[in-house]
Amino acid sequence: MSLINTSSGKRIAVVTGAGRGIGRVITEHLLAHNYQVVAVVRKLADVEELERLFEPNLVALRCDVTEPSCETVLRECLERNVDHIDLLFNNAGFSAKGKGIIGLDFQELTNVISVHCYGPIRCVKACLPFLQKSDNACVANISSRFGSLEMVSTNAVPNQETTYPYRIAKAAMNMFTACLSVELEADKIRVLSIHPGQVKTSFGASDAATPPHEAAANIVRIAEGFEKSGAFVHATTGSVLPW
Repeated sequence: MSLINTSSGKRIAVVTGAGRGIGRVITEHLLAHNYQVVAVVRKLADVEELERLFEPNLVALRCDVTEPSCETVLRECLERNVDHIDLLFNNAGFSAKGKGIIGLDFQELTNVISVHCYGPIRCVKACLPFLQKSDNACVANISSRFGSLEMVSTNAVPNQETTYPYRIAKAAMNMFTACLSVELEADKIRVLSIHPGQVKTSFGASDAATPPHEAAANIVRIAEGFEKSGAFVHATTGSVLPW
């Protein structure tokens, strides 16, 4: 593990789920735009690859956000490597397999909520003292249109083969965003839920059309510049989505 040079004047971001998918592309976009990154991944192979490719501007940490120890492990890593954090991207996640109410598996529901809701909570608790030292900090929770109660209930999103665990977990993440934005208002830390758009990933929706690199650029742009805290934002259009 390498030490980030905090005297460089570069902005610092933390990205969870940085080993693959949209998290990996967000990490690469940030590095290409003069950021230094703490990349949280689950596999040792990802740690080794990321640090080999991107040292000295990246520190990779093997840490499972679903584990209670994540908060301590991440905080200790940050204490060793950074003096502040500008952006936190709570991106780690996975989809669900069980379809409909009959296919809903309670263990899968527990697992998906753990990564999409408990994980961001743990990461925010670890990162908060460092976010408070930034002059323009943002917590960006990578959510989904499938977490919108209004869009689901009005059939504004595809409802074929509904995966209850994923939608329930993203709705919980959105409530976390709303609560945290109110609490951190005094610290002037913006908190957003960001729908990345219909991104072409391994578990993207059937109507996915946005290339990952384009989605990553949009997500970072929203995190950097969207002024209103406590909003659910469509990364592609910049519009506010209904909760």
